[in-house]
Amino acid sequence: MENEKYFLKLKILALSSLFMSFLACRKAFDLPGEGPTYTITGKLYQDCNMQPVANQKVDLFQEYSTGIGGVNGGVLAETVTDSNGYFKFEFKDKNGYTESVRIPAGLGYSKLLEFIPRNQSISNVNVFISLTSNIQVSLQVSNAYTSSDTLYITDFRDLSKKLKIVGPFLNGTLYTTNFFPILNRSYSGNGESLGYKINNANWIIQLFTLNNCDTTFVNVPIN
Repeated sequence: MENEKYFLKLKILALSSLFMSFLACRKAFDLPGEGPTYTITGKLYQDCNMQPVANQKVDLFQEYSTGIGGVNGGVLAETVTDSNGYFKFEFKDKNGYTESVRIPAGLGYSKLLEFIPRNQSISNVNVFISLTSNIQVSLQVSNAYTSSDTLYITDFRDLSKKLKIVGPFLNGTLYTTNFFPILNRSYSGNGESLGYKINNANWIIQLFTLNNCDTTFVNVPIN
């Protein structure tokens, strides 16, 4: 009988220790929605003319992740812009992935700004319903080639086909396109790519970052 009581006490102590360890882990790693409060502020504009969008419902959405307890993430905060397009989100992290600013669109939502880092307070974020950039493509020619050579290059004025330029190639601006739509908008910058080749060579892919509401200069080396 005494042995049974002794082992019962040991079990109770072991369970108590496990429970205290759980509480300690819970304190060290905040459960979804139980951590510190963060704030994101900014303004919503219609386009690069910087016209504020008033009385627009916006939300802050965290991409879903799977962890202990099931699926984490979801809507962190909702608000409506004021007369100047200003919005403010106050929220707690739900242990999902990166965050997005969204507006209702049709039966779902349109993401206006994506890949916002989690667990951060951010001020004065500019968000656009329609975002564009002007793109100026120039050639930096060190080898002009001859009239027997042809340059094939991405044409941002019409992405359905490649622009064909017969040599010899000239140094300077090749073309400019205005109001190129930026569709995938990342908080850290919006990447784009340009492809080009001469004759039957392999395509060369040149990566660059678009300048929001400004001109993006892309210099293509012709060697």
